[in-house]
Amino acid sequence: MDTGLRIIDTQFPLVKGGTFCSPGPFGAGKTVLQHHLSKYSSVDIVVIVACGERAGEVVEVLETFPELIDQKTGLSLMERTVMICNTSSMPVAAREASVYMGTSIAEYYRQMGLDVLLLADSTSRWAQAMREMSGRLEEIPGEEAFPAYLASRIAAFYERAGVIELKETAGEKKKTGSLVIGGTVSPAGGNFEEPVTQATLSVVGAFLALSRERSDARRYPAIDPLISWTKYQEVVGSSLEKKLPQWTHFVQMAKSMLVAGDEIAKRMEVVGEEGISMQDIITYLKSEVYEIGYLQQNAFDKEDAFCPLPRQIDLFALMQKIFSGDFSFKSHDDARVFFLDLQNRIKNLNYLPYQSEKYTKALEAIQAILKEHLEQCLEAHV
Repeated sequence: MDTGLRIIDTQFPLVKGGTFCSPGPFGAGKTVLQHHLSKYSSVDIVVIVACGERAGEVVEVLETFPELIDQKTGLSLMERTVMICNTSSMPVAAREASVYMGTSIAEYYRQMGLDVLLLADSTSRWAQAMREMSGRLEEIPGEEAFPAYLASRIAAFYERAGVIELKETAGEKKKTGSLVIGGTVSPAGGNFEEPVTQATLSVVGAFLALSRERSDARRYPAIDPLISWTKYQEVVGSSLEKKLPQWTHFVQMAKSMLVAGDEIAKRMEVVGEEGISMQDIITYLKSEVYEIGYLQQNAFDKEDAFCPLPRQIDLFALMQKIFSGDFSFKSHDDARVFFLDLQNRIKNLNYLPYQSEKYTKALEAIQAILKEHLEQCLEAHV
């Protein structure tokens, strides 16, 4: 399922018929992430269940979506959107019904042979409603006073996702319909050890964790690549390798680069840049180029807000050259100047219209700089 977000489509891909959750502290960007998915995901119908969230967020969708154009159909985005409004000001007893109502509507469209995306914001509010109702019914409480059946209810909700094959009809080819279910989780204080997050993690296929550190550093989308994961990487990678060989291998290399870069950054805070070897500083700067030039996207820029898959493949091929390049520098300052220039050029490339004349020239200039520097490094080694 293409989303237009590079960090999701490359690092933590989603599939039609799959499930995912996006937990994170308040203000980290969970609702904004769901808004992006509802605008740009490659599906036919989007069902948004506003389950116990603020009424202002529902109003924002109702105001903005009719004015936005769906890239696939050219019609208003509201034409493919269904909203179930059950805000925090509404009765608690209706909150559980809103989630099941949204799923039933999504399943109805799936039976028609359509690809459907169901977004529940937020499943934590739904669980809190279950806790209140369970308390009033005087049922035996479980962990943190949630009902003992919390995990089974959450599992039953996510298990309604999947792909179905419809019966053949006269004169028509065999059709399939899919339902993707994604829910946000709002753990108090960003504590992922609480019951709702843990019960959700055991059943979903992808975990897109948003972190306070990344949102505070303005690294959006604030999905933390060090703790997030997906079970769909091999499935998606095998199809993308037809367009870009060794896709899965380089995605794993990128993940290890980010982990190494994070460890080196922590060491630099203690011993300073002078106490780090040249190879370590190059690894750290490579991870920063990937972080800022590839994983980050600017939602306020017309071109960078949505990155189509062909553009992602071109940009990731460029990242492969940077990852596998054998760079050498005389000093740490030289390395920093080179990679900062590279980082800024790639960032500016993301703001140019894809396959335009300016885009092509900028991409060729970056590739020429890389080639020239790597040839100089090779001559120096010889």
